[in-house]
Parts: sequence; C-alpha cells; structure tokens
Amino acid sequence: MILRTLLIADDESALGRTLCDGLRSWRIVVAIDRASARAAVKAHRPTVALVPLDPGGEGTATLGAILAEAPACKVVMLDGGNDRAAAARAVALGAHDVVLRAAEPAELTVVIERAHHRHALEQEGRRLTGDAPPTLRAVRDAAERRAVLDALARVDGNLSAAARLLEVSRPTLYNLLRQHGIRTA
Repeated sequence: MILRTLLIADDESALGRTLCDGLRSWRIVVAIDRASARAAVKAHRPTVALVPLDPGGEGTATLGAILAEAPACKVVMLDGGNDRAAAARAVALGAHDVVLRAAEPAELTVVIERAHHRHALEQEGRRLTGDAPPTLRAVRDAAERRAVLDALARVDGNLSAAARLLEVSRPTLYNLLRQHGIRTA
C-alpha cells in the first residue's frame, strides 16, 4: 500500500498524535516552522498540509511557502480564533479550506480525505488534458530519437559512423532505429 503524505506545520505535537488513529493509511510529517515546512514539502511532496491560522501572519507565510514549493498541495488552515477576515485572506492566498482547530478528529479526518481526493482528481484531470509533465520514458524516448537523427545527419547516414558517434554498438543502433521508427536509405 502506498502511503499518502500529510504535512502538519504546527509545533503542537498533540495534533499529529490525535490524527494518527484516523489516518492509518497516511504518512504524517511534522514541521515546526515555515523553513522546516518548506524543507518537508521538498523532501516528502505531501498532497495535503495542515497549517495553523494565527493572527501574527506566520500561518499565511507558511501557506505561501508551501504553495510556492508545491502548488498542487491542498493546504487546510486550522483557525483557532474563528477569525473570519484571516480565513478569507488565507483562502484568497490559495488555502484549500479553513476549519476550526477545535474540530473533532473524525471531522478533520474527513476534511483531509476530501482534500486528498480533490488533489487526486486534479492530477487525473491534468493527465487527461495533457497538462501533466511528460513521463520520464517519453522524455528519454524523445532525447534518444533526437540524438540518433542528429548523429545520422552529421555522418550523412553512415550507420557505422553514427554508432561510433553515439558510442553504441551497431546492433544497438539498429534497435534504436527500429524502436523510434527511423528509416535510413
């Protein structure tokens, strides 16, 4: 089973322990400040993050840092003071949702699961519309095809010379020609 990753950007470790029971299929990563949250996003690529919404603005700064590193991450802000203006500001800055910090763990689990579901749907939509980054295989195939065509052009179609230029054996060159549908005269 592939574990989904949840980032909790909060120095209150009780939240992580509370959520562990309801989120057994998740890997939970805890960050204590904006810098460690950004590092955790780089290292773990979470699909969902929980960030406290505080009056000092550190929460919105952390939100910005997370979204700068992983724009597709769904950031759920935890509002401890029921501050509607701060919640609206967080949503305007890209937060996926704002929930009361005192919410029941089961309710918070549902919010996290729904955020992940939304993330998965958006990723699938990007793949279907072609907005997803190309796969490694597609990039490798395109690079191989370009290299073979370039080598053939440089040596006027001489297969032995092209193989030497590419530093591959002739049978490997023949396989590449066949694999990429390249015909020689």
